Amino acid sequence: MTEGIVVIVDLGHENCQLIKEDVESFGVKAVICPHDADEAYLEGLGDIKGFILNGGPHKKQANGFRVDASEAIYENEIPTFSVDHASWKGVDLFTWPKEEAERREKIEKFLSEGCGITL
Repeated sequence: MTEGIVVIVDLGHENCQLIKEDVESFGVKAVICPHDADEAYLEGLGDIKGFILNGGPHKKQANGFRVDASEAIYENEIPTFSVDHASWKGVDLFTWPKEEAERREKIEKFLSEGCGITL
């Protein structure tokens, strides 16, 4: 495994575990964290190389508001890849590709080009 980790932020998609496995298949440690993770929680994870904001069909809370990432996730210079989630950092994909090869291609590009991880 490489140094550092990629954090998959659960914003309502059922495939967080699949994305974690895809990231780890490149030799990069990955963790899934709740959308409301605070600064102390994130610091406890170690050297974060990137965030994947993983939105999806369950991104509405019971009160009708959209689930969003915490300020601790947004307020940093860490590369962020946003899927099916409109954030002030933008949207990189509107949905994860259904084909594994295409999904892994997107993840590999983010890891190498976005996060600067040597794969």
